[in-house]
Amino acid sequence: MYKLLCFALFSFLLVSSNIHAETFTVVGEEFAPFEFKQDGKVVGIDVDIARHILNKLGIEPVFKIHPWKRAWSQVESGEVEAVFTTSRKSKREPFVFYPKEDMWISDFVFFVKSNKKIAEFNGFESAKAEKLKIGIIPGNSYQDIFWQAFPYADGSAEFQGDLDTSSTYNKQLSTAKDLATNLKKLAKGRVDLVIADRTVGQYTAKLNGLSDQITFYEKPLYGKGYPMPFVKNSKYPNLANIAERYEAELKNIKSNGEYLKIMDKWLK
Repeated sequence: MYKLLCFALFSFLLVSSNIHAETFTVVGEEFAPFEFKQDGKVVGIDVDIARHILNKLGIEPVFKIHPWKRAWSQVESGEVEAVFTTSRKSKREPFVFYPKEDMWISDFVFFVKSNKKIAEFNGFESAKAEKLKIGIIPGNSYQDIFWQAFPYADGSAEFQGDLDTSSTYNKQLSTAKDLATNLKKLAKGRVDLVIADRTVGQYTAKLNGLSDQITFYEKPLYGKGYPMPFVKNSKYPNLANIAERYEAELKNIKSNGEYLKIMDKWLK
């Protein structure tokens, strides 16, 4: 009986492992219109692009949306095969294969409550001088120029925690689990500014019925590229090769017009 139970357990674990290996999962946090949940389904520009390319490679992907901390924990543990909207950081390199080609390029701006927008506003300089409270998302990768202006605590490069509980944190920064929450805080006057990609911020405001309450300062604070890296700890067969083929196909659809058609579907 003992041997039979051991055999049954081993068979179950083997089947479970194979099921995982045959499931190609792409995870990400909500970045509408690039990846987000709509009527219970994960949709968006990146979702359409990834499915289009992976289908060409003979792969039927599964997409999941989580808060960033949970999404990244699944990357570290190898539970997923790729991750959306993940900028390049040296501390992430042990866990992912970074492609050179970006899925999309963003311009980051300050969002502001419509009735609080002023004519004379000079980005970081004005926000710092006026001691305006800025909404951020823990774990998100803002460029060094932001952290130089607003070090999170005692000169630290960035904040990785969950709550504004530290007695030493920069009181101009306020955290939230996602962009929608930050924009709701902005609309209610709980923060003065929210830093976010312009397209993502506008679309997220629209989805949450905030477009008439929130606007943004047109001058970009900085720009950055977002690739879709592949997960080194994944057990999916030949993933490094798939990553190379994916990048080659991404370049191809950018040159032949397919990429633009997908973008236009969401942005026009």
